[in-house]
Amino acid sequence: MLHFAQKVPTFAVERAVRIPKLVEARAAATNPPGWHAIITKALGVVSMSVPELRQAYLPYPWPRLYEAPFSVASVVFEREVNGEPVPCFAPLHHPERLPLGDIQRKVRAWKADPLDSHGALRRLVRNARPPTPVRRFLWSAGLYWNGNFRARNFGTFAVNSVRAIGLRVLSFRSPLTSVWYYGAISPAGEMEMAMALDHRVFDGRTVDRAYTALERVLNEQMAAEVRGDGPAPTG
Repeated sequence: MLHFAQKVPTFAVERAVRIPKLVEARAAATNPPGWHAIITKALGVVSMSVPELRQAYLPYPWPRLYEAPFSVASVVFEREVNGEPVPCFAPLHHPERLPLGDIQRKVRAWKADPLDSHGALRRLVRNARPPTPVRRFLWSAGLYWNGNFRARNFGTFAVNSVRAIGLRVLSFRSPLTSVWYYGAISPAGEMEMAMALDHRVFDGRTVDRAYTALERVLNEQMAAEVRGDGPAPTG
């Protein structure tokens, strides 16, 4: 993954997202959904109105931009494999359509179930076994040649968190168009959201639109779903 991430002209931004209404809704909920599920679904909703979150630069067989008609969150998590902690990722299709509880249960299952229970995890293990030249050929074919295949298997955007371990990410590498990191909530109801993006697809104005839309979705649609006001609209 890092081999291909180094080929992407990435730049990173960070911005505090003000989400007092969502923080209030979670504080009042008896069994509130986790932040990973909330951020993943919110980004799925935003990606349907900010199409750059669904775009990818494909260099072969000719340089072009591909825009997926759907969103797929590449959810990053850590789990134990053969007695060791291993960072993994798995694609979550149409996160904007799923209830928050379903997203949370899916991520927990990826972390806890046997590897053979999930196709995405089986593929990670299977594709890690061949020698380096073969592995890189497989990744190249998946990332560079077919946009639909790339979106379905690698995701249209990635979601990660350093919130639980109290770190702040200062440098980013990702083969995807965008990867989002979220941090802790301040007493004022602000969450630091960092984003690494492919500059061939994004520019500063697009970043501003994405952050503005994300803040609105978190305070309105996600807060409403956490409060139990009925299914949140998907945008």
